Amino acid sequence: MSLSFSDVQLRAVTAALPKTRLEMKNLASLYGETEMRRIVESTGISSVRVAGKLTTGDLCTAAARHLLTNANVSASDIDAVVVVTQTPDDFMPGVALGIHASLGLPRSCLTFDLNFGCPGFVYGLLQAVMLVRAGHKNVLLCAGDVTTKLIKPGDRHVQAVFGDAVGVALLGPGAEKIDFLFDTDGAGRPHLHTPLTYNLFHDRAATAGHLYMDGSEVMKFALSRVPSMVNKLLDQCGLTPAEIDLAFFHQANMLMLKYLRKLTGFTPNQWVIDLAETGNTGPASIPLLMARLQDIHAIRFNKVILCGFGIGLSVGVAITSLKETQRISPIEVEVS
Repeated sequence: MSLSFSDVQLRAVTAALPKTRLEMKNLASLYGETEMRRIVESTGISSVRVAGKLTTGDLCTAAARHLLTNANVSASDIDAVVVVTQTPDDFMPGVALGIHASLGLPRSCLTFDLNFGCPGFVYGLLQAVMLVRAGHKNVLLCAGDVTTKLIKPGDRHVQAVFGDAVGVALLGPGAEKIDFLFDTDGAGRPHLHTPLTYNLFHDRAATAGHLYMDGSEVMKFALSRVPSMVNKLLDQCGLTPAEIDLAFFHQANMLMLKYLRKLTGFTPNQWVIDLAETGNTGPASIPLLMARLQDIHAIRFNKVILCGFGIGLSVGVAITSLKETQRISPIEVEVS
């Protein structure tokens, strides 16, 4: 059964990207030109953004400031911050408290982190919507990772796909409705994970490992579960694919997105793909996609579907309207 919430509004959305790029052609010296050409053709990714010394908190703070300035909202009006990330700045207390301090938010502002990956924006959206329905007026939702910090040197299939970014949305009371549907298969946990080892009796208390991804298993899950979840939510909302203006799906890779479009029944005009210059940015990919969709006045945003999938293994789907949502072009952040 879907979760449905009325009288809420996704008021604004933007994103932050590190300015530094890793061009896939520059990896040819490591993995060979033929191999890199094959990877680029299948993934559709020609470059990714690399955070370097920038943290998730740095990108969240930059994106949040950018949103507040352009949406003409004061930091003193923010009464909740939800951060979705799997690359926190520290083991504790987390990213949200750092954003709270950097932005100078009120002492009464609720702050917390959620540990979630590629479907994380939809999961975070649910948390933000519930806060709005509970009485909060201005909720900041930040979702993103600096995944390149977790990549094992020499793992070309991961290095050529994942990039760093953060998306930020502002939610509050409004006239719109948002419907959600979720699917989880915890047995798929080993297929996409980063291990954490507690080192007893050593100088370092804990050590994070490298990101591991079994791409074939993740793709198998996505192709089998995403279409059925999308169709189920459409049915429960009394909609058909043709009645959706735009489909914002997690930007995993080009090959997977092409298969998913055919399996879900959306047309190329409904389908948004924009990952060539950013790569797979995890939970940031959906808000980044929305923020980068500028100057297309002929497109309607009356009814859109958002779909994240991956880590878990899990799927999160939402249907809402973006017709009153301010889409603010992303900001690029210098890597110090």
